[in-house]
Amino acid sequence: MKSCIQKTLFSLLASLVVCLMLAPLGFAAPSPVISGFPFDTNETSSDGFCWNATTFGGFNYPVNKHKDFVSSENWLGERLQYVEKDGQSELGKGSPGNHVIGEEELVYTTRPSSSKYELVSDLELNANTTPEKLGGMFYYKLPWFGKPYVTVGNDSTRLANLVVSQTSDEKKTLKVGESWDLGSNYSLVVNQVDVEGEKVWFSLCKNGEEIESGIVNTNGTVNDKTFAATADLGDKKDQLYFITYVDTVFSSAADSFAVFKYTWLIDKDKIVLIENGDKYQGFEVKKASENEIVLKNSNSITLNLDKDKKTYFTDSWYFQTSDEGKGSTSPEGYVLYPATDVTVEDKIASGTNNPENVSNESVLSAPLLQSKAGDFKNINSSLPEDNSSLPEEKTGIEASAKASGFEMLAGAFGIVLCQSFLKRRD
Repeated sequence: MKSCIQKTLFSLLASLVVCLMLAPLGFAAPSPVISGFPFDTNETSSDGFCWNATTFGGFNYPVNKHKDFVSSENWLGERLQYVEKDGQSELGKGSPGNHVIGEEELVYTTRPSSSKYELVSDLELNANTTPEKLGGMFYYKLPWFGKPYVTVGNDSTRLANLVVSQTSDEKKTLKVGESWDLGSNYSLVVNQVDVEGEKVWFSLCKNGEEIESGIVNTNGTVNDKTFAATADLGDKKDQLYFITYVDTVFSSAADSFAVFKYTWLIDKDKIVLIENGDKYQGFEVKKASENEIVLKNSNSITLNLDKDKKTYFTDSWYFQTSDEGKGSTSPEGYVLYPATDVTVEDKIASGTNNPENVSNESVLSAPLLQSKAGDFKNINSSLPEDNSSLPEEKTGIEASAKASGFEMLAGAFGIVLCQSFLKRRD
């Protein structure tokens, strides 16, 4: 396990260093690549071609869920597996030279996992002390082609984009009249602060229009300090979509302030429905249930046995192979692994990613796929069925690019520290 993570991190680091060294010189460096664990077709049985979050960095990998994600039976998260269907020209040591994956023989499966609300986790609440307005201590996430979504009503066939989730060490201080941009056109505005009464009145807005309003007493219990909002999300009624907790209020000589923590928000207006028969980037949904989504390739995939060629099986994920006979004990065998290119984005140029709005729980996570129009049905009939009606995607790795390049190298150094941390944990 340790070697797989280390290999992925070092591979990514090496590619990033090349990019960072060449960028100031004006060279166009190749994109960094995240590669999956390689299998030799002459040594692997047909049922052995399987990748999960620890063997393919393109999958979402919450490190605190490791045990659940690698379980041999009731595993969670994403898996990509070759499943022989017709008994002919199988992939693997029975026919090491075969390089065709037949229709419906490449299976992508994803299962949800529970996440405790940060409010509950950090304040060490239990079932009796958790505010009833939360509806429980947990919510569920479903990783979907590398990106984690929140399941609506704990139903994997209904997905919402997580707009913001403040971690335990994050807080936001707002003065009266100030607006906090939460992302996805949501904002939080402080209307009035009563310092003597230790209360704050604030509004949650969408596109500048108020959609929720609350008054919170900071001199009370956890329940008093917590504000939660529900709405009908698609066909699910009274679903929680917003939480915030006001820790304290105070005043200076000129202004009054409120401190917000544990803010959690999903985009209530963009709920995506997954149904049997839906098509997604060369795959078709074969099973859509509350606890599991299964897709299979719609057409056969012919692998290009050239180490320099990519065989795409989604818009962004592809298979890479060695040349025929290379790295194998068979003259016909070859090495096979999935891979994906990483987008290194200039945050300054794009103006994206407010660090206060991003909760990064995953060490190895590459949410790289961009949903296309018509891939899914949007439950909200008032929304157009185009890219604007689907949850927003984030690039897998975003790096600031400045003229000197020193800030970029600091980011690469951070990956080294991450690798060292993982090594110590193992």
